[in-house]
Amino acid sequence: MNKKILILDTSATMQALFKNKLKKTEFDLQFEKNGIQLIVSMYNTVPDAVIINAKTMNPKSNELVRLIKNVEKIKYIPVAVYATNDFIFEKYFMADCGADVFFHFDEKTLQEEIEKLVELKKDELAMPMKNDIIKTGVSQEVFTLIEKIESEKNVSEGFLNLLSEISDIPAAAIFLNEKDGVSAYYMCANNFTEAEKADFLKVCATDFEEAFPNSNIAKASPEQVQNNYALDEFHSEDVPLSSYQTFFLTTKRGEKFGSIHVVREGSFTSNQLDLLYFAVDSFSMIMEYTIMLKGKLKFERNIRKAFGRFVPEQIIDELVANQESGQAEKMGVGEKRDVAILFSDIRSFTNISERNKPETIVAFLNRYFTIMCTIIKKYGGTVDKFIGDAIMALFGAPVSYEDNARRAVAAAYEMREALASVPLEDLVLPEGMKFDIGIGIHYGDVIVGSIGSNDKTDYSVIGDNVNLASRLEGLTKTYGSKIIVSQSVKDDIKTDEFVYRYLDDVKVKGKAKAVPIYSIDVNLEEFSPAYRDAYSKGLGLYQQGVFNLAHEYFEKALAEYPNDKASKLMLTRCSEFIQNPPENWDGAISFTTK
Repeated sequence: MNKKILILDTSATMQALFKNKLKKTEFDLQFEKNGIQLIVSMYNTVPDAVIINAKTMNPKSNELVRLIKNVEKIKYIPVAVYATNDFIFEKYFMADCGADVFFHFDEKTLQEEIEKLVELKKDELAMPMKNDIIKTGVSQEVFTLIEKIESEKNVSEGFLNLLSEISDIPAAAIFLNEKDGVSAYYMCANNFTEAEKADFLKVCATDFEEAFPNSNIAKASPEQVQNNYALDEFHSEDVPLSSYQTFFLTTKRGEKFGSIHVVREGSFTSNQLDLLYFAVDSFSMIMEYTIMLKGKLKFERNIRKAFGRFVPEQIIDELVANQESGQAEKMGVGEKRDVAILFSDIRSFTNISERNKPETIVAFLNRYFTIMCTIIKKYGGTVDKFIGDAIMALFGAPVSYEDNARRAVAAAYEMREALASVPLEDLVLPEGMKFDIGIGIHYGDVIVGSIGSNDKTDYSVIGDNVNLASRLEGLTKTYGSKIIVSQSVKDDIKTDEFVYRYLDDVKVKGKAKAVPIYSIDVNLEEFSPAYRDAYSKGLGLYQQGVFNLAHEYFEKALAEYPNDKASKLMLTRCSEFIQNPPENWDGAISFTTK
């Protein structure tokens, strides 16, 4: 069975050296980024050995060893500290770091050093460093709070109870300055009057506000937690609560993020203050990690709430996994990204609505949207919004793939095929009308991010390319095609799984540059070779301005498919242009309406 080795070293180079040298051994390596994460992993998984770089800071490597050697559950895990050539205090650490083994990093002897480390027996391990026995107990109690780190309240409750136990205090409070506001927890003796409780919390809030003036403490509502000890014995009517102390919680970078407040009858002794400072210092790491985990869990809840109905589960999992790396933070701010935008719309929906009751329309839309959104999610797309009967979907945000455009077209193709499965039930269609949709897809750069007001925000995209995708959907009615895509979509797709039919070059409203557009046909057999050849030649001549010859070819195409709207449209244009030749013809038609 392989031996699990935890290694604390943030250097990618050192991690690579460890992995390369030990890849064919019995050792499974796990690297941690900081001391608190190392201790959490030790506490949860109990590795066979731990290795710490002597240059580790916040906390320092020797302080970390001291903490490990004072926590009952993990103090019997062999610990090694190692130094590299650039560490100038090596000889001092060899004698005083408190580790079981100290070695100089050498690739030639690395495996041998680790083998020696994991073979150490319990009676061969280093004794805990000399320390006050009460502080040893405090260290152990503080680090048992790791078991509760998924609940900020439970961690706070555990620590406040510890403070009451070691310093005879009838009341204590924790105030935390977090990203989304102030969190506060307190405990007090049962014989505290409401006035005493209010006075204590007011003093705590005042001191906290002085340290964190922009924290908006007025909105905080301190929550009382359960006290596990008989605090009433530390509070009586005869002796006033005369001693009050504030201690600050600090990050591993030395930045304040919260405060601890305690009060007692009579004065604090110097030993009590020393013990309180020690406890708060030890607790800072636990609470910092707790807040970080709380933020991660909140992020995950928000992501799943915001995207759960419209985004594939694997995309949500990927967003959550990327949160620690900071990639997910980009979701909240604007960034430019290449995205495939899909718009779909039900044909003649206004006419359909006029012939049906509101409840019938709503029930039908829910059935229709469910089928279409399932397909979009299947291909990794995100349903951005519903606009009446229209759907706007994104492929490439919030999570991007190498083939966003292909996924969008594949989804559109299946949406078209799924139309026959949409249950109309009691929906009444206008006489002679067939239920149908149009889909437009464009691929280009857009601005993505959380957009909205202070009260309501949505993750969405904006930009000219979004408008162009919407215009392409509108052109499906003009050209009689269910799916129209732009040139950029066709260019980005590297496979040959779709059948493209070149329709036209268009300048949509708001765009001066012509955009080649293509229909996505069901298959090659949907239109005969004769039709495709005639339309293609006609379009080429039309774009060159040879409208009389183009007219002949479009007539041939229409003869093959008399109901083809694209051929009829091009014939009409050719007839008009023969009579009234356009000035400065560049082969593209301009659309002045949306």
